[in-house]
Amino acid sequence: MVVPLPIAVAAVPAAMYVGSKLSLPQDLRLIRCMVAAKLAYKNMEKNDTINLTYRFEECFRKNPDREALVFEGKSYTYRDIQLASNKVGNWLLAKGIKRGDIVSLFMLNKPEFIFCWLGINKIGATAAFINTNLTGKPLTHSLRTATSSMLLMDTELGGSVGDSLEEIQQMGYSIYSYGGPEMFDFASPMDLSVVSDANTPEHLRRNTTAGDIAMLIYTSGTTGLPKAGRFAHSRAAGGPMFWSKYYHFDDNDRIYVALPLYHSAGSVLGVVLSWMSGATVILARKFSATHFWDDVRTNRATVIQYIGEICRYLLNTPESPLDKAHSVRLAHGNGMRPDVWTRFRDRFGIPLIGEWYASTEGTSAMANYNTGPQGAGAIGFRGTLANILDKGLKIVKFDIQTEELVRDKNGWCIQCAPGEPGELLTLIDPAEPTKSFRGYHENESASNKKVAKNVFKAGDQYFRTGDILRQDSDGYFYFGDRVGDTFRWKSENVSTAEVSEVLSSYPDCIEVNVYGVQIPGHDGRAGMAAIVSKSTMDWDKFATYALKNLPRYSVPIFIRKVPEMEITGTFKQRKVELVNEGMDPSQVSDEMLWLDGHSYRSFKAAEHQRVVSGKAKL
Repeated sequence: MVVPLPIAVAAVPAAMYVGSKLSLPQDLRLIRCMVAAKLAYKNMEKNDTINLTYRFEECFRKNPDREALVFEGKSYTYRDIQLASNKVGNWLLAKGIKRGDIVSLFMLNKPEFIFCWLGINKIGATAAFINTNLTGKPLTHSLRTATSSMLLMDTELGGSVGDSLEEIQQMGYSIYSYGGPEMFDFASPMDLSVVSDANTPEHLRRNTTAGDIAMLIYTSGTTGLPKAGRFAHSRAAGGPMFWSKYYHFDDNDRIYVALPLYHSAGSVLGVVLSWMSGATVILARKFSATHFWDDVRTNRATVIQYIGEICRYLLNTPESPLDKAHSVRLAHGNGMRPDVWTRFRDRFGIPLIGEWYASTEGTSAMANYNTGPQGAGAIGFRGTLANILDKGLKIVKFDIQTEELVRDKNGWCIQCAPGEPGELLTLIDPAEPTKSFRGYHENESASNKKVAKNVFKAGDQYFRTGDILRQDSDGYFYFGDRVGDTFRWKSENVSTAEVSEVLSSYPDCIEVNVYGVQIPGHDGRAGMAAIVSKSTMDWDKFATYALKNLPRYSVPIFIRKVPEMEITGTFKQRKVELVNEGMDPSQVSDEMLWLDGHSYRSFKAAEHQRVVSGKAKL
């Protein structure tokens, strides 16, 4: 049958409209890359090459003399890294490390980190990535949790180890230093000069299964001592494979990695991702807002990474005529706040923002392939087709007071309507490598708390992300808060993330951290904000702005003027310490203000007494 031309012509915009409404282009890109990554992983299973070191060696065999890594002006080829990591692997074997053992790695962003990491995995062992910012109890807790007997220590971190030496030695650790000339009585230098750079025995990494742990990667410790997430070889292989295809990585890309390698964003979605395409990693010792763009330009980076508040810090640097003078095609990461998103893209001329949502121990991920205003600020996207094919993401009703999932009369969780906030749950499927929850090492209690059972049917299990999200009717996911951050005041729910977003838009606010504090004799928690401000801040005008742009119950009653914001090693704001110190001036070293009527006034002992005695109107 021949379709009349007018009907055919009319059908084109109709089809385009339906495709747009169903978000087919975005969904098809997502599904195509998911399928390709899954097929690639099946091929790894078939060839017995699940161990992540095979991803590196595929690049090495393909082009051994290609530049793989640049660090502080020095270039390393794939061959250089292959031989250096072979030396580490053979040295570990000589020291008695066996397949299945755990080796603690306490090292800064340096090539030596990668040499050790690959060397550990090449002999079938597991690396425990210890946060290099840790000292004292958090450090010893992380080392104890690792259940390891060997610590490979960066020479620059000798002081941190030395401060807790007795406790570390009591755990049975042998300590070795690597990466510099410094000498310590308690650490034996890793002497690799006489060690063979021949390939390590192949059988040590053969028969690696989907559940075998490649690395222990610790949580950032924003809510207590760090927990060691078990990062399986299957996720280390499958995840970066997907992102490589989704964001079109190839061997012409140069990825600027200024994130810490002890975190999965830097190590897995920076370094391992480069091994999927043969790209070059430009490794920075640490993030510096001052030197960031100079490094990017000098090294001709095409991809930059961000996490947490990094993009805000870059926006707070002085504007320059060189802001758009770079070769960056993609900024990818997670945690870019909506109030930063468009300003960051416009000022620095970033064509593509690849915001992703995932966690070290989680069972799913999502992405926002963002090139313009639509979807700006969203952490992920799932359209109609993607939701039909992958039912593993659910936003369910959540009680912020009990911090428990809301269930109906039959005991099932209740899925939220479009636009309604709730906790994101992701399906746990032991038969699917990327959806299997491996839990926390040596912490069964914490592992059990992350699993919701009998959610929609008897026997099902979902991972509790601890994140409050909402999905709009177009399919975009937006971050709300971490569980525990939203609080009740005046019988209303207050989202700290939403309040922070509004207050951060005030011109003289550099950085804002909102939280709730308890007041004796009052129900719920009162809003408080730690604020880094410009010297020109007019607090009366700020109060007027806050009262105009926020519901009265959401306006922070207390302000804590801080010189700088306390953050974790992964650029997330610390809140636990602030919450614990509360609003008592005798417990807070910083200057405080309080909302007295329609203005912020000084808050000292006398004002505190008025509040706790119930004489002040809040």
